[in-house]
Amino acid sequence: MPEWRISTTTTGPVAARRLAAETHPPLRRASGDRRTYLIAGTRQAAIAACAASALDDGHRVVLLPGESGHSVHGALPVGTRLQIGDQGVATRPLGGSGARDGWDLAMFSSGSTTGNPRGYGFIRHQLDIVTAWYESIYQTTRDSVIITALPAAYNFTFVASALLAARLGARLHLADTFRDVLLDAVRLAATADRVVVLANPVVLDQVTTDMRLPGHVLIDSGGAPLSTTAITYYRSRGVDVREGYGLTETASLTHFDTEAVTASLGTVGTAMPSVGTTITTEAGRPIIEVTTPAIGVPLDPAELPSGPVLRTTDLGHIDDHGRLRILGRADDYPIGGLWPRDTLDALGPVLGRRCALVRHLAVDQVTVHVLAPADPETFDALKETAAGLLGLPLDRVAVTSQGQAPLLHSAKLTRTPNGISAETRQSVRRDAAMLDGADDTPVLHVPVVGDQPGVGPGANGPR
Repeated sequence: MPEWRISTTTTGPVAARRLAAETHPPLRRASGDRRTYLIAGTRQAAIAACAASALDDGHRVVLLPGESGHSVHGALPVGTRLQIGDQGVATRPLGGSGARDGWDLAMFSSGSTTGNPRGYGFIRHQLDIVTAWYESIYQTTRDSVIITALPAAYNFTFVASALLAARLGARLHLADTFRDVLLDAVRLAATADRVVVLANPVVLDQVTTDMRLPGHVLIDSGGAPLSTTAITYYRSRGVDVREGYGLTETASLTHFDTEAVTASLGTVGTAMPSVGTTITTEAGRPIIEVTTPAIGVPLDPAELPSGPVLRTTDLGHIDDHGRLRILGRADDYPIGGLWPRDTLDALGPVLGRRCALVRHLAVDQVTVHVLAPADPETFDALKETAAGLLGLPLDRVAVTSQGQAPLLHSAKLTRTPNGISAETRQSVRRDAAMLDGADDTPVLHVPVVGDQPGVGPGANGPR
């Protein structure tokens, strides 16, 4: 691994291996023993440096989700837990709980679907394939800077920033806050041949945008779709925003919009080399299935490996040029032939550049979940626009906000927001019961909004 550097908004660049050695000296010990490190904490730069350095030295690494990593309730391997914080590193042995073997790096899903983050393991060869894809689509070199404010242990962040920077000998810059991301990008672009910003709709909702970015700055937005209005807004201000797609189980990448043309707007682009994508229709839902050389193995032995074909819990459409458009989740319902993606794009002029998570929870029930509480005028406009598009009464559209509720560890909105009335919950239960009782209708259980935040059927969502 060539020497690579890490910086933050308030600290200058430092060699990543040096930072790792200063954070936890045992990482430097020359030994034939292969150790397993389970890493969590709050000091993002040190987490990235320690994890990448340990992996490069042949150790196994588990990136635990969240600041404490306590949200993991499934299988974990035997190893040494490193809790990395501003006051130092706390270490303790971990007895493990029967995790599956045969991997080098394990990363966890956000838990947005099942309510419990699930771990998937990858070998080095698979990680090398994915980082090579990132190098190609980002057009990065050792003189490039990769910037993000997303948590270092999040799969998208770690693979596309830390492992890519390590591959290139480039610089990883961790912005202190979401608002600093583009400010730091402008500052660092003066000395870099390429600046890549890793973001998602929640980050872009909060960035400072009152400046034009240099032409060699690229923003990769993942995790959830942006409305076409939002993307057009950014591009009109010289901000090159692209969307990509991947799952925790695919080490964060299968598709990316390399074109950035009008025809690719609202899509996640075409598949990476050696990645195949098909749409399988089931109960009227177009389910995305992918084949890729980088499918991880579940840590939990109770979860069967997917095999060569990974069935996602996302809905999509592939156009004649191979571009993939994400339509919604596998438990969303079509309303008048329209999917959540269609609703999001219709709401775009009301939202502006703000993010929103749209769900079609039933054949006549929609939720629009935003980051911050909407003012009364915007609240009414969102309800009226969604209801008008889908032909629904206003009381069948619920607008909710994340408010002070914590984001997922991947800095994404929670999928099943609270704050919906008891009447709405009862209605969703009734619709689900009607579908469950239909003789010729395959059952897809509808998550009851507000009962168990983050809990629902299916596997993991996009990065």
